[in-house]
Amino acid sequence: MNARLALRVRGLSAHIARPPAPAWRRAGLALAVLPALSGALAPGAPLRSSAAGTRPAGTSTAGTSPAPPSPPPAVRYRPAGCRSHGFIAYRHGPARREVALGFDDGPAADTGAFVRMLERAHARASFFMIGRQIGPEYRPTLLRELADGDVLGDHTFSHPNLTASAEVRRQLLRTIVAIRALTGYTPCVLRPPYGAYDASVVRAARSLGLATVLWNVDPADWARPGSAAIERRVLAQVRPGSIVISHDGGGPRGQTLAAYPAIIAALRARGLRIVTIPELLGFRPVYVPCIRLCYGIGVARSAVPRDAVIERAP
Repeated sequence: MNARLALRVRGLSAHIARPPAPAWRRAGLALAVLPALSGALAPGAPLRSSAAGTRPAGTSTAGTSPAPPSPPPAVRYRPAGCRSHGFIAYRHGPARREVALGFDDGPAADTGAFVRMLERAHARASFFMIGRQIGPEYRPTLLRELADGDVLGDHTFSHPNLTASAEVRRQLLRTIVAIRALTGYTPCVLRPPYGAYDASVVRAARSLGLATVLWNVDPADWARPGSAAIERRVLAQVRPGSIVISHDGGGPRGQTLAAYPAIIAALRARGLRIVTIPELLGFRPVYVPCIRLCYGIGVARSAVPRDAVIERAP
């Protein structure tokens, strides 16, 4: 017998001589495998692959990769106020080719029409508001003003002569609180009623972050002299750097409303840019990220003014 045949005979003999596995061992193996098979074959159970992990039946892992995580939503920013400075009462700004328009005594029935007029003219203004008139019904109008880039200012709570008042600070603070409660915006400019102020008024305003702002162009529109007279008076007095006073409240203001489209057009024809009072005076706007309160007026970071102060959300 050659060597190869001898090896085959020895291997066959060893296989025949090896006893079968005991019954208890065979039973234990079956018990161990059965739960795994039962789970794998249960209705609706996914097939498992040692190489690819769990995946639905009938799918392939070839050429696939995990889905990238969703990007976080873009942060938006809302106007939250402005930062004023100075212990003087401002009657005008620098003699640049800019003019600021201010409307007093709102919010009132005609305020919404003034906002729409400014939108059509692509112009902005500063609205000095009486605190006791600021109610929930005006919230959409105030938010629309902020969305347009207009400025909200303090015109005291009940329109008193501040030089004869014993509660100057309270008059100003109550209006700040009313504006902030509806809009999340904190004003930084004060227009004292009747233009009445003294050093103590300026100091009280300054302690609350308010700059005292007067005017050097007054068409006396409060007396309702007619739209033509209002237009003529503004254009006769205005100069580069002027602050113009008019009224959107305190009575029917249809004459003032009718005069301003022509006023704005004439100012631009003279090469004058229409700005807000804080812009004219170099006060920086304040923006905050819209974490909780955006009020529908949030803008992308690229739309925030370059000189804006970005503060943390409240």
